[in-house]
Amino acid sequence: METPPQNPDSTITPRARSVAAEVLGAPVESLTVTAVSGGYSRNRRSIVSAGQSTVFVKEVDIDLLPSEGEEELAWLQKEYQCTTRLREVVPEMVPEYSAIDPTGHVLVTSAYPAEAGWHWTPPTDPDEAQKYMRAVIDTVTRLEGVSFDQPDIEALKLQPFFRDELAYDDGFELITHNEAVRTQIIEKLQAVAQTSPHKLQFGALIALFETPAALSAIQQDARALKDQPNDAFGHCDVRSDNLCYNAGTGEVKLVDWNWASYTPKGFGATEFLNDMARRGYDVSPFLDSVNHALIASLVGFYAKRCIKDPLAPGNTLREMQAETAALAYDVYLQKGRR
Repeated sequence: METPPQNPDSTITPRARSVAAEVLGAPVESLTVTAVSGGYSRNRRSIVSAGQSTVFVKEVDIDLLPSEGEEELAWLQKEYQCTTRLREVVPEMVPEYSAIDPTGHVLVTSAYPAEAGWHWTPPTDPDEAQKYMRAVIDTVTRLEGVSFDQPDIEALKLQPFFRDELAYDDGFELITHNEAVRTQIIEKLQAVAQTSPHKLQFGALIALFETPAALSAIQQDARALKDQPNDAFGHCDVRSDNLCYNAGTGEVKLVDWNWASYTPKGFGATEFLNDMARRGYDVSPFLDSVNHALIASLVGFYAKRCIKDPLAPGNTLREMQAETAALAYDVYLQKGRR
């Protein structure tokens, strides 16, 4: 991974260091441990090295959580199980190695450092960025063809739920019929827009919420998602934070499989392109990969969620959700003009 600034609050604990030391076959005191920043995880995450060997460690520490960590522990177990099973089917898409400690609190996987040609952020060069986006879209499209039998689906908890969560979400209903909620969302969008590079997109979304006819039209498009089958397997959190790319080989590795599920076709490409648009990249060459009903649903879904309380002081998830809604609407408009 890219070498981030040290963050003592997220560096793994001595327990996780011991697990990493055992995997690396090295004394704990010889380890080099660097916290991993970025993303919105409440887990501890670090790159751990001993000599020429390096691993990535993710640790559930209930001291960082508002609960006993049951949800996070279940996610860590699912990530381990999914990665292990997918290594048998699409090994090129997942880390080569993963192990979880007996307590289920510490996951160790292969690391992909920049020195080996791997990048955890999108390329800044426009031509390279286009190759990057094409490689990721091709990867998640191929992933949609992976099939599991019912015992695997149940064991890995791959039952579909994202389509229903989005299709039956009441975001647009609240925005349309509850003036107080609509006002609160608009105020949140206006506040986030002040420091966002996407002021035009925020302005367009605010105008949508102030225009009943336009709001009704996008709501109607979003409702079409209910009729789409959940027949495509997906990672379900395809963002640049959750993938690494090797420009030399064109390989893409996906991490954080805890939300893997069956979805309608185009789910992975749509969420990825929405994230890339939020990061300021031109996604117009790839609009054919966007699921129109899904991108419409994402607007209401994230607009409603951006007004929830922050996860923790300094956490920027709600601001990210506001931007995601604004850029989803921009992608929706671009898709509609095709």
